[in-house]
Amino acid sequence: MNQFYNPVAVSLGTEAAEAFAESFNKRYADVKRVLLLTRGGGVEKSDCLQPFLNALSKKETLLIEVTLNNPNVADILNLKQEIEPFQYDLIVAIGGGSVMDAAKVMSALQHKTFHTIAEVREAITSEAYRSEPYFTPWIGIPTTSGTGSEVTCWATVWDEECGSKYSVSDERLYARSAIILPELTVTMPLRLSVSTALDALCHATEAYWSVHTNAVTRVYALQAIERVRQTLPLLIEQPDNLVWREQLSLASLMAGLAFSNTRTTACHSISYPLTMIFGIDHGIAASITLSTVLKHNFDALIEPDKLLRAFGAANVEEVDSLIRSMYTIYGLSSNLSPYGVTVEGIREVVSHSYTKGRMDNNPVEISPEELERMLVSLL
Repeated sequence: MNQFYNPVAVSLGTEAAEAFAESFNKRYADVKRVLLLTRGGGVEKSDCLQPFLNALSKKETLLIEVTLNNPNVADILNLKQEIEPFQYDLIVAIGGGSVMDAAKVMSALQHKTFHTIAEVREAITSEAYRSEPYFTPWIGIPTTSGTGSEVTCWATVWDEECGSKYSVSDERLYARSAIILPELTVTMPLRLSVSTALDALCHATEAYWSVHTNAVTRVYALQAIERVRQTLPLLIEQPDNLVWREQLSLASLMAGLAFSNTRTTACHSISYPLTMIFGIDHGIAASITLSTVLKHNFDALIEPDKLLRAFGAANVEEVDSLIRSMYTIYGLSSNLSPYGVTVEGIREVVSHSYTKGRMDNNPVEISPEELERMLVSLL
């Protein structure tokens, strides 16, 4: 269906961020207490953030460093208990996808009290938060260029004890505003820059072929793919090149807008156990199967020629070569075995790869037998 919805007000670049800062106290006149979640490392001292943080200083603010990677139910319990006494009425998240995931979960679960991990797990899996009449608003300021979390309405929470990945999802979890400042991504480690860009590439491609694809998401998706394809191979030459960083930030934003309406599909569903079991970086775990799944889906694609053109390719084999070349440039393996994956491990990955809302969002069904063959071919 050709329907598109995304309510996030986006400010892109320093001038737009300064304009947002000037109007902040008027927009949020009723806000008294702000929960400020950051990635740590003194990011709040960045020059480009100062106009906004100066505006924020007029509010009572609690700053918490969220140094988490893929937050799990135990992390959520600890964070919830740490901030419990502070009755915040706005959340500002400055960081990558994990920080923004934490912000969304703190928005959804603010008015619930937990004493155990089991209680957190139950609240998330039963979607008990959906009965809340009001979610705390939040503002997202990404410091990575890949997750698109600032323009989506769900958060990922991991559960290592149960070997599961959950989503906290509700339309009320869209950010009120997103402020995109490419300068904040310059200090990212190069491997993280690559992994997040590959994640954006997957978001865009999966949005293009999702069963919920529409004409608007496909436009965003194609723009995102083209920007990653053109820019990511260059970044190794000058990681601090702000023009290229801006292009990757735009790619991430456009991919986020695209999959905010479609969600992801098979590549992401397969990536979850690859990350959980073998510790493979999320963007690598998602993109390592991208060309294989593309080949499987190809006959079901809408306007496949446009997708190939965005990749600068004439066929699926050239898409595969392009992705492999990106891996090679950055010293990454495009095969699974160097990450510790074995034939026996693949069977375990397959058994955990069928995440509801992700694998069944793929345009062509992938049977467990087909998936096992796909993964074995990548060893």
